[in-house]
Amino acid sequence: MLVPLLFFASGAAALLLETVFLRQMTWLAGSAVTATSLVLAAFMAGLALGALVFGRLADRVLRPLALYGALELAVASSGIGLVLLLSHGREALLAPARALPGSAGDAVTLALAFLLLLVPTACMGGTLPALARHTARAQERLLAPLGLLYGINTLGGAAGTLLGGLVLFERIGVATTGFLAAGLAACAGAAALALALGGAEQGTPALPRTRGPAHPFTEADRRAALLATAVSGAAVLGYEVAWTRLLVLCLRSYAYSFSIMLALFLLGLVGGALLVRTAASRVRDPRVWLAATLLGMAAWVATSLLWMPPLLVPPGEARSFGGFLLAAALRSAPLVLPPTILSGMALPLAATVRARAAQAGREVGLVYAANTGGAIAGALGTGLVLVPSLGAPRALAALATLQGLAGAGLLRKRPVALVVPALCACALLLPLGPYVRDFLQASPGGERAGEVLSFHEGATDTVAVVRKRYGFRDPEAKSILVNGIAMTATVKPVWRYMAAEGHLPALFAPDPGKALVLCVGTGITLGAVLASPGVTHVDAVDLSEGILQALPLFAEENRRAFADPRLRMHRADGRHFLETTRERYGLITLEPPPPIVAGSVHLYALDFYRLSRKHLVPGGIVAQWLPLHGQSLGSARASARTFLEAFPHAQLWLPSIRDAVLLGSDRPLTLQPGRLQAAYGSTDTRASLTAAYLETPEALLATHLLDREGIARWCAGADLVTDDRPRLEFFRPYGPNMEDREIAGLLAIPPAEPIPIDPALDARVERERAAMRLYLRSEVDDDVAAARQAARTSHGTRFFLYRFGCDPVQLDRLREESGGGPALEMQERRCAELSAD
Repeated sequence: MLVPLLFFASGAAALLLETVFLRQMTWLAGSAVTATSLVLAAFMAGLALGALVFGRLADRVLRPLALYGALELAVASSGIGLVLLLSHGREALLAPARALPGSAGDAVTLALAFLLLLVPTACMGGTLPALARHTARAQERLLAPLGLLYGINTLGGAAGTLLGGLVLFERIGVATTGFLAAGLAACAGAAALALALGGAEQGTPALPRTRGPAHPFTEADRRAALLATAVSGAAVLGYEVAWTRLLVLCLRSYAYSFSIMLALFLLGLVGGALLVRTAASRVRDPRVWLAATLLGMAAWVATSLLWMPPLLVPPGEARSFGGFLLAAALRSAPLVLPPTILSGMALPLAATVRARAAQAGREVGLVYAANTGGAIAGALGTGLVLVPSLGAPRALAALATLQGLAGAGLLRKRPVALVVPALCACALLLPLGPYVRDFLQASPGGERAGEVLSFHEGATDTVAVVRKRYGFRDPEAKSILVNGIAMTATVKPVWRYMAAEGHLPALFAPDPGKALVLCVGTGITLGAVLASPGVTHVDAVDLSEGILQALPLFAEENRRAFADPRLRMHRADGRHFLETTRERYGLITLEPPPPIVAGSVHLYALDFYRLSRKHLVPGGIVAQWLPLHGQSLGSARASARTFLEAFPHAQLWLPSIRDAVLLGSDRPLTLQPGRLQAAYGSTDTRASLTAAYLETPEALLATHLLDREGIARWCAGADLVTDDRPRLEFFRPYGPNMEDREIAGLLAIPPAEPIPIDPALDARVERERAAMRLYLRSEVDDDVAAARQAARTSHGTRFFLYRFGCDPVQLDRLREESGGGPALEMQERRCAELSAD
């Protein structure tokens, strides 16, 4: 009984270390899908290599349990070393990427990542063959003990996945989780060695071959089983990639969601492995059973495409964190569990076709290596080829067809089995319309989605651009949906902050000549930077192919920034770009997704802010979007506190109620009057500012809310976010996203002193600041009277008329739509009353 417990601990330690390594590798290799996929492939290649090498060794050693113990100790020691290296060896590990130009440096970095992962993962890969050989020493039938071992080890992996993703990363941090996992592996190894050397394992030679298996298998059968195992591994990992892309709609792009998804996947494997152990005595022909599992998986996945779309629409906001977890599991389980249960049966069955107990180590290692090698090909091929070229639903159909063919190939002279892959191939013809429709419905505000302007399934994400139904109030408004989440839009309040984020750092930077824009979105911020006086060169970096392809759809809003000759576009991970470039910039703008979106938190961490500061020229400016609507109050305060930790001089600007802009620098932030005058004197700059309701200098300056002291008061006592403690991503302790009323805390802080320009302008700025505070208060308190007062007080912007539909542009559009009928007359009367109040 103790050996299965050890293997449970081994599985938990391995999955914990895997997730730790992948997180720590992000800054080394980047989070671009190619880099992430190759790091994952390196991990799995190590498992396959270890299974092959140590599987053969397990058949020759006298004490396979002792070999298992030694391998676990090697996992622990190499795991600790790698965690330490990835935590503290940043400069040394990035040296090749910084020294070599372009793709050559990235290639060296990925090769380095491969080599670093090889030692611990190869040792992990050898543990299953070693224990299989130990357990099968006195038995000729391999199926039952192998099913038990595989199931128990995978159950430990599922436990490690949930423990890390739901508890440990949040509570103790990434590196400490890695040390804990290594300690768990060390305990398992030490216990195994104690058992082996204490007499639990007699040092006797391997069992001789005394009799054949229950069913005579030809060499062709054995080869077919090995090929089927590889194909099954490719299909199942491909399914996981495609499922993740689809289920992210109902699970949201949260770190918790991916933990739930992986845990369900592993639990399905556990169920299958334990099921095959229970049924072992009734398995007369494991080859037929193996064929049945592959055909069953293929049929389930293909037919699920008919009833999957409704599952992709979230049932509504959960009232509690536990409710969210339960709803996510219930939505995913019908799709994931049945085929993964069958998959959990496949590996033990294939190993039984291949070998008897006396060859357990070698053959289990070979089957495991084939399965893992197929998994590498499936993960890479699905993520990089099938999903971008076919879309996730049809990628599932293609993988099911491939798996069905592998299953049919195991059944000699039974052509009826070809019916399953033929039906799976028919699923390739299913229309994608229901998936696009449910993609839109799954997004917050999906009920306002109108015309779909663009829909792109790429290697990293699924991106849709839709026109919003706001009528004459904002007729050209569009929104970008990424994996079912509304990331950005061109509605005027959002447009206003994006323009401010581009223009403000250019105004404050002593030398704005060279600029860096990380995360492009609609391109409005990029266009504002390019429209600013003094900007001579811009590097723009975005990871999403769909985002970059959609930029022409926002040509009017971003002023065709994508075609500017001063622009150099990079499709890359922003963090990795900064880690490897030698450039220094006069200004850097940061607009990543909110930190609760999985993978974004590394662009809100102290380590990243310090990296950004290192790439500024003296006095250079970093402008960071602070999404007040996309995170909780505690999370927003933690973001601001972390920003202050990196920049000794900082300001907070609030162009609209839900979106703040943080400015940071290593020197005092001062605005020269001539710079502001030049900006509004430039035709291009004034046009960019006017389009964002920042028509006058006083309208822009009125959005300045807090200085560093005020920000520090607002975020006092908040958490500090680092790469090792990515608290914001694990948002459970922070609660739900902020509501407008919670922004009142910002307004309770004494505002910053006005930025002095000249007496005449200063007086107008004060009037506009009063209007701005009235507007902010009206949004917080839902006070229409205060909103009306703001509109009457302001002489600098039409922004406060927008809420009431009284901007002249809005009225012109209503005139076009209504033809001057009663609707226009009624709206004009309302606007006249607003002016007369």
